[in-house]
Parts: sequence; C-alpha cells; structure tokens
Amino acid sequence: MADKSRNSREDRLRELTTIARRIQKMASENRQSNVTRVTGRDTMQRAVHREGMVSPFSLTEKYGFWSQLTDNEFIKSVIRDGYLIPLNGAWLPSPQGLRRSARENKQFVLTELNKLVESGVVVETVSPKVVSSLHVAVNDEAIRRQRRVSHAVATTIKEHPEIDTSIGVPLSKGSRNHVQLEQMSFNGFEKPRSWDWHEGHKAAFFESLVEEAERAGLMHLVDSLGKAPIEARAVSTMKAYAGENQRRINWSKSLPASLSEEHRFTLYLVDRAMSAGSSSLAKAAAAFKLANDGLSPFASQLVSDVIKAQRRKESESRAQPTQVSVNTVSKIVDMVQDDEKSERNALVVTLSFYGLLRAEEASMLKWSDVHQSGNMLKLKIRRAKNDQLARGRETFCDWPEGSKRDCLLKRFRARASMRPGLDFVFQNILNGTKLTPSAISGIAKDTLAAAGVSATHHSLRRGRANHLQQSGVDFQAIKETGRWRSDAGLRCYLSDSPRAQGFTVTELGDEVGG
Repeated sequence: MADKSRNSREDRLRELTTIARRIQKMASENRQSNVTRVTGRDTMQRAVHREGMVSPFSLTEKYGFWSQLTDNEFIKSVIRDGYLIPLNGAWLPSPQGLRRSARENKQFVLTELNKLVESGVVVETVSPKVVSSLHVAVNDEAIRRQRRVSHAVATTIKEHPEIDTSIGVPLSKGSRNHVQLEQMSFNGFEKPRSWDWHEGHKAAFFESLVEEAERAGLMHLVDSLGKAPIEARAVSTMKAYAGENQRRINWSKSLPASLSEEHRFTLYLVDRAMSAGSSSLAKAAAAFKLANDGLSPFASQLVSDVIKAQRRKESESRAQPTQVSVNTVSKIVDMVQDDEKSERNALVVTLSFYGLLRAEEASMLKWSDVHQSGNMLKLKIRRAKNDQLARGRETFCDWPEGSKRDCLLKRFRARASMRPGLDFVFQNILNGTKLTPSAISGIAKDTLAAAGVSATHHSLRRGRANHLQQSGVDFQAIKETGRWRSDAGLRCYLSDSPRAQGFTVTELGDEVGG
C-alpha cells in the first residue's frame, strides 16, 4: 500500500515537472514568434509572467490559465487551494504549555484561567495538538503590557462558534507588588482599562464607581471619565509621566509594605536626585501627584526643597548654553550641495533659526503653512508647546527675496512638487514619511557639527532670540515671534545685551571708537 502511494506521488511530481518544462518552452518560443502552438491549438502569444504569474500568492487568481495546461484534478487542486500537508501519523512535539515565568506564578495563572473558563470565553481542551507558551510578566518598564494566549485556546474558540467572544473578562487588579497577567488587544478579551494607571484613593474611587456603573450599564461613561486626565494633556507629557511612575514603582518593590505611598515617594526622590537633574525630579513629582492624591503640606515642602537643592548644585557646574549665530546659518546655506538631502538638512537649520521653531513645530510644518510675501515669510504653527488645543499661531520672519536662503527654499520646494503626496516640508527622502521631532533634532545637530559648531536644535531658537535682541527688537516682539508663554521663560534664553539695557546705536559706536 505504501509503495502504491509513493508511486502515485512520483507520477504527480513527474507530471508537474513536464508541465513546468512545457511552460518554459512556451515562454522561449514566445520570444521568437507571435504564435505559439499549445496542445495542438494555435493561440496568440502568451506571456507566462503576466498571464500565469509566478508568485505563489497569485496562482489562485490565475487558475483559469493554469487549468488549460492539465486535466489532472490533483494538480488543479494544488493550484486552486494550495498543497495540504498530510499530518496523519506524523510526529508532533509535545505541548510545552507554560513558560518558566508562568510556572513560577502558577497560582496566579490558574486563578485567571479559571475566570476565563467560568465566563464562557474559552473552554477547556483535553488534548491540544499545538500549544503556544503562556507567559506571565512582572511589572517592569522593559516589558510591554500584553496577554499571550495559547494557540490551543484560540483554536478552541474558532471551533466552538457558540461561545460568545464579545464577553469581557474582569481580571484581578494587580498592585505594584504583584504579578499581572499581560494584556493585549485580542478578540473577546479585556483591554487595559482607561483608569488603571491611578493609584491609592484615586484607584479606589474608580473601583467603587465601576461596581455601581456595571449594574447601571454606564461603563462607557466611566471609561470616558478615566480617559479625561490623559486626553487633557499632551501625549508626550503622559508618556513621560508613565515612564516616571513605572520607574518609581519598580524602585519601591524592595521597600517594606508598611511604608505609605508618600514615604515611598519621598525616599525615591532623594535616591533619584543622586543620578538625575532637577527637571527630572520635578517631572517625577508631577507624575506622582497625577496618579495619587497629592502630598501632605510637609511632604510637599520636602519635595520642593529636594528639587531646589538639586538646582543649586547644578548652577555651580552649569555651562553657558550654546547660541547659533547668523554667520553659522549663512555658512550652512553656502555649504549646500546639489542634492535633495543636503538641501533638506540646510533648510531644517535655516527655517528653524529664522522662524524660532521648536523641533516638534518643524516636524509638523506643511507646505501649505509656508507663505512668502515680498521679503517676508509667514509660517503657520499648527500646534505649539504652549498651544495644546491647536488654535494655531503664525510667526513672521525676514526673508529677502532672491537671497541664498530664499533660493534654497524655492529650489527644495520645486523638488517636492515633483513628488506628489508630500504634504510635510521635512520628510524622509527614501519613503516620504514625516520626520519625527527627534529626527529633526538629529539632523540639526549633525548639520551644525559639519559647520564646525557643537550645538543642538534648540540652540537655533536661543541664537535667533538673542540676534533679534541685539538688532534692537523689543522684548515683547521677541516673545510674540517665538511664541513664549511667559516673560520668565524668554528671559532664560536671552543674554545681557547693551541694546537691551538702553544703549543706542550712536552710543555703542562711540564706545567702540573710543
């Protein structure tokens, strides 16, 4: 019986080989003649690569073409449905089931799996053929929150359509010191709740609210309420806060459970001050207050003192911030080569300097936001650091028509017009995607370094603000042009200047001449 099966397969392989040779011959003859003879019939020239395709993903679509070459039903079924590997009697590896992390937290895994079974989302299978290892992750910032579900469970759901996979399964709420089953967006399984990042009394508030809301069918309102603190802040801000809170939670795991959250945080902040700057400490404090109830008056004073003490230490060794001059920007424009990347990089520096653009603002700049009128360039800033509601701001800068920087802008714009669909000014040359703020910062840093200046993208903004001050532009005008929210914020950028202290051009000239 086995010999007959083997002979049958060999016959099929021989026929497939014969068909392949016929196709190859037909393609060869097509290159020499407009008429090809196939199985005794005259047909028009047939391009196999076009009509029959060669990609395995396109064979089914071209089934009509291939079916003309054979009457063998087995070969037709392979072209139409693919080759089905016979596994009857084949050896399969034994199911592994659980990884080491799951075995070490066996009780936790069993508790959660029982909830899944009790809810009817999954059913137990006695002898699964393939099992993808179940994994449990400890709360760690290096591990993304996700739930890995075994292939056997997924297969069981597919094989049992009577199961209601829309049911959400409430999982045990994990605390900082407990292992949590990882979550991911999977059909029928609960996604991370919008309020899970709260701690302390805030978390207790939501837990009690959920109990009442579930009975009243108002969970959609609770979800919106949980999202409100997140949506009220910039995405980058919430991402930074989440990172700070996770760092604090990880550090606190080894502390005694008897310590309050307030005690844990103050100790953490002092430890953090040994390796982080004052801005990081302030960010950690803001993140803690958002997730918790805040701090008592005495704890708040201690936190404030820790941050102020760190600032005093920093002032003793802080180097003067770098400013990029007009001459440096002009030098970069002169260095531009006749290629798109060189022009783009130079324009990143030039527009950022004269428009006092932050990296995020430069990243979001579109061609429809750039308008020139005579010797003035108008840039529309769709969303600024201090304009999170995206009301939009406009900044104006001197842009002499026919100048080198004007020619650079027009030349680069002409290149972009030949590539339809490029809305953003600064995009990846290879794939046309918008450059991220970090990419903008990297380009500016590298371009300045090529010009012999060690500076960052933000140095362009600082340099332009000081250039305007030295040119006689008053403080309020600089503030409006650079979109600073407060006077104190701008003063951090400006250096002492004779003009800012009331000296006129004549007085400065007399002083230099004398």
